[in-house]
Amino acid sequence: MTKKQISRKSNSELVKTIDELKAASRKNDAPIWKSIAKKLEGPSRNWPVVNVSKIEYNAAKNGKVVIPGKIMGSGTLSKKVTVSAYSFTRTAIQKIENAGGKCMIYNDFIKKNPTGKDVVVIG
Repeated sequence: MTKKQISRKSNSELVKTIDELKAASRKNDAPIWKSIAKKLEGPSRNWPVVNVSKIEYNAAKNGKVVIPGKIMGSGTLSKKVTVSAYSFTRTAIQKIENAGGKCMIYNDFIKKNPTGKDVVVIG
């Protein structure tokens, strides 16, 4: 998508997040951030909606997970995982934090994992 097409999005925070993801991809030579930005550039109805149970199934203990969409609170989580997503439901945040994990926005997650090594993308 061109800069003009991205700026058509009405959510200025989303446009800023997409720009920061692309900049991090270029700066750190990490294509994972560009792929996340590409998904967020598309219509929000095409963004993945992931349940906590899917994180339980796909993530390793003490793992790092990125979801280019929303996390819902259905299911259980017994592993300590660090999760980054565009948005979280309240129940998803509670379940992740009760399991000892962390919920982060993309910018904070990129600061901790600039190269995207050992990061699992779900969705």
